[in-house]
Amino acid sequence: MFKRTVSFLFVIALLAGLFASGAGATMYLVQIPNVQNTPKGECEKILRANKRIGEIIWVEVEAPMYTQVGKCQGTEPSGSLFLIEDKPIRIKVKIATQGSFVPMVLLMSEADAVAALKKAGYAPKIEYYSEERLDPGKVKMSDPGPGVKHAKGATVLLRVAKAGYPMPDFIGKNAGGSLQHIQQINDVKKLALKGSVIKGKTTNVAQDDQKVYEQSPAAGSVLSTGSEIKLTAYKYVKPGTIIMPNLIGKTEKEAVATLAAARLKVDVKYGPSPRQINLKNRVMQQSVSAGSETAGPIVLTIGK
Repeated sequence: MFKRTVSFLFVIALLAGLFASGAGATMYLVQIPNVQNTPKGECEKILRANKRIGEIIWVEVEAPMYTQVGKCQGTEPSGSLFLIEDKPIRIKVKIATQGSFVPMVLLMSEADAVAALKKAGYAPKIEYYSEERLDPGKVKMSDPGPGVKHAKGATVLLRVAKAGYPMPDFIGKNAGGSLQHIQQINDVKKLALKGSVIKGKTTNVAQDDQKVYEQSPAAGSVLSTGSEIKLTAYKYVKPGTIIMPNLIGKTEKEAVATLAAARLKVDVKYGPSPRQINLKNRVMQQSVSAGSETAGPIVLTIGK
């Protein structure tokens, strides 16, 4: 509202100036039709109906979205303007004829979808998943989706259905029970799957001991014969304890700071550094071995 008021006042001031300078008492008002979002043919028809519009210059611009291709994006000038001469004006009309959009590849075969993306200038990336309701080899989803504006040369992810056993979701489940589940799959499907558990983050919550929080491959991925399944689970440690890090070779300052951050009491003593290994001002020994649970105190032996 403020912008329109200012524009109106500007026009009044301009008119006043023209009349004051003797430029003439006759002014001609031109109303440029609003042709935003109209197809080119309809846009031209509307503009040609206005007798004060003469030459039309078509300017190609990049479409903001797929549905705007071929439609008018605005004119220059636009809105209302006053002329001091009664003659047709020339205007520019912006038409969306350019743009990079992801083609529709859903339910295509993998090969056809890949070919369509490459033809459109994109780099396909395939992610398989197990799906019984869709024919194997068909594309279920693309990311970005069909019609989305996407830079040329960028990657488009395709999720393709593939025959095979789907990877179970082990997140939040017990690692031991998950390994038993993998063995049951082997017994029934004869896939010779390989399952392993990695000890990951520590937890002070007893119920979370051996709970899986990461898995590879992801749930829903297609498992084939001999696939390797890796599960990462929490390890429980009593509140107030930590898993002792390996501080050998660290400087005294680094080692003390590490243990202080864990709120462990630290005692430091000094001893001669071995000639064959230069450990001067560095940790030579730690009273608790790396990987052990401890609540302290810790004694560090520093070389001198």
